[in-house]
Amino acid sequence: WDPKENGALLIVLWCALILHARWGGFIRQRGIMAMAIFGNAITAFSWFGVNMLGVGLHSYGFMDKAFPWLIGFIIAQVVFILLSRLPARAWRSFREADKRDATAAGFEVASGA
Repeated sequence: WDPKENGALLIVLWCALILHARWGGFIRQRGIMAMAIFGNAITAFSWFGVNMLGVGLHSYGFMDKAFPWLIGFIIAQVVFILLSRLPARAWRSFREADKRDATAAGFEVASGA
């Protein structure tokens, strides 16, 4: 198989893995989010990374200067995945939702950090 075809197969397999992990109950909302973000990295590598190999029938042009950008993009996606693993109480949106729920329930919410 050509590297470009293998890259396309990686995308399909990753999407199938996300679906089966969700249907099997192994992941929920934040897990799907993290896996979908990693899917961005897989797609970027499949589209651009395999061209940098310079082999195969579907290798287009010269992509040597794009390598640092690809690595930077993949690192950014890994950072987003790590941020998604933070506990829910560390997310501002969850803290604000908790305050709204407490206020709606009739509890007084202390202001401050």
